[in-house]
Amino acid sequence: MKHWRNFDFQLIGIPTGLVAFSIFVLFAISRWPIAGVPHSTPYRQGLYALMGLAAMFLLTNFDYRLLRSVAVSVYFMILGVLAVILVIGHSAYGAQRWINLGVLPLQPSEPAKLALVLVLAKFFADREGRLAQPSIVLRSLLFVAVPVGLVLMQPDLGTSAVFVAIWLGIALMAGVRLSHLAALGVILLAALPGIWIMLGHLKRFHYTQQRLLIFMNPQQDPLGAGYNVIHSQITVGSGGFLGQWFRIGTQSQLGLLRVEDKDFIFSVIAEQVGFIGVLILFAVFVTLLMRIARVSFMAGDTYGRLLASGILGMLMFQIFVNIGMNIGLMPVTGIPLPLISYGGSSLITTLASFGILQSILLRHQRLVFGTG
Repeated sequence: MKHWRNFDFQLIGIPTGLVAFSIFVLFAISRWPIAGVPHSTPYRQGLYALMGLAAMFLLTNFDYRLLRSVAVSVYFMILGVLAVILVIGHSAYGAQRWINLGVLPLQPSEPAKLALVLVLAKFFADREGRLAQPSIVLRSLLFVAVPVGLVLMQPDLGTSAVFVAIWLGIALMAGVRLSHLAALGVILLAALPGIWIMLGHLKRFHYTQQRLLIFMNPQQDPLGAGYNVIHSQITVGSGGFLGQWFRIGTQSQLGLLRVEDKDFIFSVIAEQVGFIGVLILFAVFVTLLMRIARVSFMAGDTYGRLLASGILGMLMFQIFVNIGMNIGLMPVTGIPLPLISYGGSSLITTLASFGILQSILLRHQRLVFGTG
């Protein structure tokens, strides 16, 4: 019990507070007269939150070092589920991403993010001191390429990009040479024209290509694919300096913004709390990311340090891209705003990751003094 003095209350308090805020925002935009009506969005989000907090508690008490031995098995299991999705998955919003489990529509690409963190952290930790070899860097990319390919087939460009961000975060912290990363960047840039041509010729990827074109010029289809891009910026701007407050904002209350509880919930928040409220939200997110970075630096072993780095890269990228697409700086990719966007798979996975972070903190001193 003496090791519980390392418990970081901010790592549980901030996520819990953001989830509570999410439920409040969902209530504010809910079309139901009573927020507690079964199957309403706020009710379901509350249920998902309880499941996520339970996962966080269990993983906090679970020795994260044991995850190292099951990382590969978990990774291949989630790959199997991603493959099954392409055959029997439920389709919505132009993508085939879900398995309907009744109370929890499972989106396997969300837990796949955490599975990728586990296996990449193991891969790099097992090869510590040998990362100057280009072959090892290329082999690590194979762990990313398979889930990226499966998720792109859904299609889901956003989650594929998150996978790459996870790899980059872990690779940087593991000590991969910057020259190797720069070479990979050059190769990617050279391949972009070919990738664009491929997107145009494969019917499954037309949806993805259209989103990229709309990002560059949403006015070419203002009532169709460009509608949300345009109205998300209008919604953000209508919040002004102090906001229109809850259940008053014109865009959100009149239903002018589609998918307002998922992809564009930041726009709703900006309309309701205004510029000052958004600054406070930014400060909360920055504080949370700094606490995660602290876990990475305090970890007593390489595996724990890389786990925390992967989770940091995963959440930082999602926050940046979601907010960016709400204000027109990034293409719409379907990436949720962590802990706030409606969705069970994303919320439970994110809260579970905080359980792993707490587990690292609780055990770092035992590792440092060799008593673990």
